[in-house]
Amino acid sequence: MKKLKESLREGNPSLNDKGYFDSYKDNIFRHEMDEEFQKMFDNGRGGELHSKAEAIHSSSMLSYNIFHIIKKNPITFRGVTYYDVLFEVKLQTIKGSPAPANMDVVLIGKKNDKMHLMFIESKFLEYVDNKKSELSESYSNKNKWLVTNVDWIKIIKAQPMTKGYHEGIKQAITHLFGIHSYLLKNNVSELKLVDKEKTSFEFVNMIYEPDDSYEEFESYEKYKTLYNEFVKKIKDTKGLQIIPQWVSYSEWWKDTNNQYPKELRSYIYTRYMQYAKKL
Repeated sequence: MKKLKESLREGNPSLNDKGYFDSYKDNIFRHEMDEEFQKMFDNGRGGELHSKAEAIHSSSMLSYNIFHIIKKNPITFRGVTYYDVLFEVKLQTIKGSPAPANMDVVLIGKKNDKMHLMFIESKFLEYVDNKKSELSESYSNKNKWLVTNVDWIKIIKAQPMTKGYHEGIKQAITHLFGIHSYLLKNNVSELKLVDKEKTSFEFVNMIYEPDDSYEEFESYEKYKTLYNEFVKKIKDTKGLQIIPQWVSYSEWWKDTNNQYPKELRSYIYTRYMQYAKKL
């Protein structure tokens, strides 16, 4: 079986041996990013644009290339018309935490005249990594919880014990802390507070699904199983307002590709979607 990373590198002679460009600008549409978006990434994890974003398999640049156009070109997905996008949104998780959760993407839209927010954790090929990832013990300390009506202990204990991409589950938990904190207006964020009664919300694990002819497809399937097992264990948790969802980039692309400007649509297909699962 061929590796997806090998296909991604084909036709990109400027990549180094590790699959990195000299600049993140070589990894994005038209090689240019608006200053507004640059600030979002620079205020996020710090140095993202000048490190991980230079990798051809960068999930942050995947999400940027897919979603940045929404600011100028609204896109409708599953009945919601999205008209604005934020990247690397900081959400406070627990009291005294020096590192807030960084939500990769937040899409802002409307559905039937009601505001809708989609919180997105973007994944490209991270799920190939099976290293054990531990959630900080601080999250189990009830005195540190900003939101006390959720049974966080049940959610923490729902972490899978089997081998797999545990970092994704860990991030799902920290993001649930962050989203619920935001919903109760207990944290400060670049994401403006909204009228909860007039807004709907969802939290999506947006995953790149390789075509099944690629070696990485097996890791995708294993992570999907791991994630769905976790969601099944927590969906009836007391106080939990948002249940994590699994959505592939292939699902997004199937429903939205004809809404993209022609040049960008061609770029995204050539760069990513020709290697993805066809639906």
